[in-house]
Amino acid sequence: MIFGNPKKLVLCATANQLLVGVWHARKLQGNQSFENNEAGHQAFSAFLAQYASSPVYLIADAVEEDFRLESLPHATGSARQELIGRKLNQYYRGLDYRTAHFLDRDKDKRRDDNFLFVAISKDEFLQPWVAIIKAQEAQLVGVYLLPMLSHVLMKQLKLTAPHLLLCEKLSSGLRQTYFHHGCLRMSRLVPNVPDGAGQLGYFYLVEIEKTRLYLMSQRYITRDTPLNLALVSANGTTQQISQGISQEQGLTCSDVNLSSLAKTMDLPVSLLQQKPELLHMQLLANGNFVDNLAPNWLTKSFQFNKLKQGLAIGTALVGFFGMVAAAWMLKDGWDHQVAFEQARQDTQIQQHRYEDAAKNFPVTPISANDLKIAVELDKNIAAFPKSPRRMMQVISAALAPTAKGVLDEVQIDRLHWLLTNDTNINDQDKFTPLANAAGAEPVMANAGVPADPTKLIEVAFLTAQISEFTGDYRSALSSLNQFVANIKADNRVAEVVVLQEPVNVSSFVSLQGSTTDEQSAQKQPAFFKLKIVLKPVQDEVTKPTEAQPS
Repeated sequence: MIFGNPKKLVLCATANQLLVGVWHARKLQGNQSFENNEAGHQAFSAFLAQYASSPVYLIADAVEEDFRLESLPHATGSARQELIGRKLNQYYRGLDYRTAHFLDRDKDKRRDDNFLFVAISKDEFLQPWVAIIKAQEAQLVGVYLLPMLSHVLMKQLKLTAPHLLLCEKLSSGLRQTYFHHGCLRMSRLVPNVPDGAGQLGYFYLVEIEKTRLYLMSQRYITRDTPLNLALVSANGTTQQISQGISQEQGLTCSDVNLSSLAKTMDLPVSLLQQKPELLHMQLLANGNFVDNLAPNWLTKSFQFNKLKQGLAIGTALVGFFGMVAAAWMLKDGWDHQVAFEQARQDTQIQQHRYEDAAKNFPVTPISANDLKIAVELDKNIAAFPKSPRRMMQVISAALAPTAKGVLDEVQIDRLHWLLTNDTNINDQDKFTPLANAAGAEPVMANAGVPADPTKLIEVAFLTAQISEFTGDYRSALSSLNQFVANIKADNRVAEVVVLQEPVNVSSFVSLQGSTTDEQSAQKQPAFFKLKIVLKPVQDEVTKPTEAQPS
């Protein structure tokens, strides 16, 4: 399948022959004529088989043409197409080659759309060529009327007269096309042009007068309307004719030489003299498309091929972008793999450096996890408006060595510290912890109302045991009493309450067990529990913290 710029076939059909031109990149590569007979049809079929994939453009230079000027209410989209379709069926029902050419809009309040409805009244000269194109399944793009390409030629020549009659001597005859303010209104083809120079001038004069009378009958112009004539020729052969018409008829007539325009289109002037239709074919090959008269069923092969090419191009684009995306993802994955390997190597290097540095670290009895927990606890405690430092100092002072001895057997298991305004609070009471967010209002335990944390009372519930207890409850009670006495001796302590002793000394409890199994029976641990209440900071009295006997 060709995606580039393939060769293009432009055909011009007349009543007697078919002129075929082959273009590539807007340059004429060659041309050939086929007579409208059986031999010419067979030759054209064989020629067309060589260009099965090339687009084909067919120009019709018809004698039987119809032009109708009509105004329609302004509409868009499907409504506009429906209005145009109704008018086409009204004027040209049963005709295959027809179209509506938009001209302009009225300047009144309704702003109606003006259309020129065009059709080929008799298409017998086209039928054999179209049948061959259809049989070959050639890529027919459309069928175009030659006068519409004369409109393009008029714009190329920059002819701006308000009432212009463009006269062209073609292979098929004399083509006269009338333009009203630059818009096509009608066209007339007169076959059998005489060859003699003297007869040719008279022929032009007579046919121009007929056309002028027709325009007046259709009310396109009046008798006083200044009609400008433009006689087109390839080498200025109509100059004398234009001068004669100006002198005899009093009309503004000018000769238009096409040689300069042909050179700009890279079209040989000598070839243009022999086949003037090549200029219109060149305009169409250059992309100057006009309204298409072909029905949809005739261009179905081209539309289907265009759809296939669009799908193929879309598939190629999807594949290309897919490959680009795959290459980008591959490169991105490779970059990530390289970065991962580099990071792994850097990690190994840092691990080796850490291990080498860790060999010189001092040996500590506390593990790294315990240190981490201690740091996190310190952060949590520091977030509170008041810390348990005083309570810990009191307990540490009570355990410190004194003149009475060292309480090494007392082992602290649990310390529950809180701030409250209720000294009768129990260890198991539910309480509201103090707000620890910056700027938050502190809350009293059990109260739920705002309070100043500096005026709250510090209360601690201490759970401990006598380590290495062997069943000597007298010694355990003595250690407990000594510990309690040391706490009470501290001037920061307001109250110490023994909530649980190592042994129950109540007279209501019965004795159990035997003295014979003292060594074999497993000893129960000697737990005790204290409630310690500290004084507010402003109520402390400075005095020695030496422990006193209980």
